[in-house]
Amino acid sequence: MKKIILVVLVIALFGLFSHISAYSKGPLDPVRLNTWIVNASVGPGTPYFGNGAGFGPAIKGSFEKGMWDLGPGVITLGGEATFSFFSHHYGSGWNESWANFIFGGRAAYHYGWDVEGLDTYGGIPLGIGFCAHGWDNHPGSSGYSPLYPYAGFFLGASYFFTKVIGIYGEVGYNSTFANIGVVYKLK
Repeated sequence: MKKIILVVLVIALFGLFSHISAYSKGPLDPVRLNTWIVNASVGPGTPYFGNGAGFGPAIKGSFEKGMWDLGPGVITLGGEATFSFFSHHYGSGWNESWANFIFGGRAAYHYGWDVEGLDTYGGIPLGIGFCAHGWDNHPGSSGYSPLYPYAGFFLGASYFFTKVIGIYGEVGYNSTFANIGVVYKLK
């Protein structure tokens, strides 16, 4: 987990420093028609299966493309993938863990504020998830859930420091309760 977070940070810093000299300011309304954006983030995961005990770190990646203009903003479609892990120690040798793998599509409305570098949005994800569950009061005990439906909602904001890179954060009931990371604008 630490290695993945380190790789994401190194890629983000490399992208930031390689593009900062080429572009001095963020774009006006960063997400527009035919714009592609890619996000990578970390945050507390949502415990779809299990009792919700313990802290569940999550790693999330997503992409979106501006599909339709709607008023002062744009509707985007894309996809996302999340991995989260939860564990809890109850005492007396009873430990339980849940590893969630979630894949889905996402749709969002990005509002154009005409503020340089700022993007705000809200949307819904729909997809499927899979949970690997383990407990160790009896050695070797583990189980798997079948595929389960996944749905939620999110609100987010991003700020582009340059024309291609920025930071973003989301909150809601999604594959994470909240997440923060880097965003790249591909077109």
